[in-house]
Amino acid sequence: MKRHELALHSKDLGFTPREAVRWLAPIALARTALKVMTATVFADFGDKRELEAGLPGTPLELGRLPLPGQAGQPPVTEKELRVPVPLRVPDDGLWLDFAADLGDGFDATYTVAFLLAQERLAVDGMELKRGNILVLGGDEVYPVASPGQYEDRMLGPYRKAFPAPAAPGPPVVECPPATVMLALPGNHDWYDGLTSFIRIFTRHRSIGAWRTIQNRSYFAVRLSGGAGTPGWWLLGLDSQLGQYIDEPQLEYFYRNVTSQLIKGDSIILCLASPSWVYSETAGDPAFQQADFFEQDYLRRRFNPQTGLFEDTGAEIRLWLSGDLHHYSRYEEYSPAAAPDGGGPAQLITCGLGGAYLSETHWLPPEICLPGGPPGPARSSSTARSSSPGRSSSPARRFVRAPGSHPATNISRQLALRLANPFSPYWLPARNPAFGPLLGLLHAVVFLAGWVIYGSVRNRPLMEALEGVGLARALLFGVLGPLLALALLVLGWKLLGRIRWFRDWFRDRGGTLTFLRGLLYQLTALGAGLSLAVMASWLPLPSGPAALLVLGVVFVSGWVLGSEAFALYILRTPGGEVASWKMSGQAVEDHKGFLRMRLAPDGSLTVHPLLVETVCRDWELEDTHDGVRPVPSEGLPAVRLLEQPITVQPTAVQPTADQPTAVQRTAIQGEGSHP
Repeated sequence: MKRHELALHSKDLGFTPREAVRWLAPIALARTALKVMTATVFADFGDKRELEAGLPGTPLELGRLPLPGQAGQPPVTEKELRVPVPLRVPDDGLWLDFAADLGDGFDATYTVAFLLAQERLAVDGMELKRGNILVLGGDEVYPVASPGQYEDRMLGPYRKAFPAPAAPGPPVVECPPATVMLALPGNHDWYDGLTSFIRIFTRHRSIGAWRTIQNRSYFAVRLSGGAGTPGWWLLGLDSQLGQYIDEPQLEYFYRNVTSQLIKGDSIILCLASPSWVYSETAGDPAFQQADFFEQDYLRRRFNPQTGLFEDTGAEIRLWLSGDLHHYSRYEEYSPAAAPDGGGPAQLITCGLGGAYLSETHWLPPEICLPGGPPGPARSSSTARSSSPGRSSSPARRFVRAPGSHPATNISRQLALRLANPFSPYWLPARNPAFGPLLGLLHAVVFLAGWVIYGSVRNRPLMEALEGVGLARALLFGVLGPLLALALLVLGWKLLGRIRWFRDWFRDRGGTLTFLRGLLYQLTALGAGLSLAVMASWLPLPSGPAALLVLGVVFVSGWVLGSEAFALYILRTPGGEVASWKMSGQAVEDHKGFLRMRLAPDGSLTVHPLLVETVCRDWELEDTHDGVRPVPSEGLPAVRLLEQPITVQPTAVQPTADQPTAVQRTAIQGEGSHP
């Protein structure tokens, strides 16, 4: 059965399967715009992250998971004496899943959730186990956060995809076999001020067989090592609509991570937005907050006793993010491989968890990020500030890997479908009510002109239309606006070469972009008026003729106005309007996630997984707590987006009493002989 048929069983399911968001539908546009404005004001005057200081800030430990039916990790008081025990990776590895941008239409969201819930996936001859930890990388709900939207678009599908067992088994106090869910808020989660997110993910509840354990909208978990043994950390940073990192969050990470880091620790850092793709130079403002956090809280720490910074010896080996609904990877470029381990760091964007597919052809071929910590140590007055630090070390160069999805050439072709009237992804076909709204606007403008013309000239408009010749109609209705548009494009190209114009445009880009869109619509309206002139020549009575002319203007506004708007989007080089190329199409296929394996030897292998076509036919299966949808034709085919990427742990520079890898081999070889 299809999604709309499943919706008839919403009472049995416990939620209502929703259609994918049509982002350019008028109602969705207005609702989202209102929420964005509200969230922006809230971000400026009422940052809820400051209030999270009242929530527990105890460290999350995989060895202290909550028992079934109990509320979260038991708090640790300062009076308790706890002997730190190094976390050991199981012999078959510790598995992690990463999915982002997931709470959209049911078919896409549930397909990804259903695959995440499978105990094993067979992919290209490999058997990949379900993640012991599932990380949700942001935007868990669309288009705006609310309790109802969360229930229908995320909680309900994930609960049914991985239902809780019928009877609680023995107490689970370690991971694995516990299945943990950690979540990071994206911009859409912030549109209600983070209220719903905090209520869902910080109350230690069960979402099916997944269990939430975090106390705040950010998290830090040690995956391996500890007690003097280097290992891996998993961190999630809440950047709240691009604002500064709040002081309670910095205090949380300083206490639970920064002060605990040791030389050789490796870090997986999850961000709500891949700010690195906007950093073509090492000093770009887009990356300043992430750079500040990396340099002053991970690469080094402030020592209050000396008043100076000291190197931690830890490094971020893997950066993960969603927000952009595609897959892309940047690899650190190094002309010479590290002699004793390490290897290149990786920057991966994977926002294929359920939302519309977005383009990749605009991504820069390489980016530059700041280097290591600057040499001069700063004073204690600036040590704990949220102002971004500057690095004086050489910039790190990252090169874009070829395995992005969609591929660059395909990405350009996909974007063009928005203006193809014969494609099912044509703008008015994909966004109901958008075409009729434009047609109505054109008709209103035409009626206003009719009234003004009649009052000024004291002459019926129909009589004036009948007296207009075809050549004049084409000249003033079509050729005139087209000529003006061509002159605008030519002038834009010429003026774009002048520096002062570029600076002036940077401050007035929104106004000029709006005027460009208005000119596109005037061109479509002119073409509609030319058709109206031709319709007025039909031998009809004045009443039916006027209705016919008005209908022609409405239909031409629907069709030609929509096409003009689609072309306007495609011809806009950047900004919010340019992002509508793919959001306006709401492509539900091409979904995926990352499945990672942390091996006992410390290496981390990332498997980028993709399902080309999501499931759209479902059957209801009886379970102990009702029914759950299952694909009627079995699991969809899953493939690798590119070959698995192996990330090596942080290389530890040898000291005088610590041999290198070559020396260790030689010592072992000597020890094997009598």
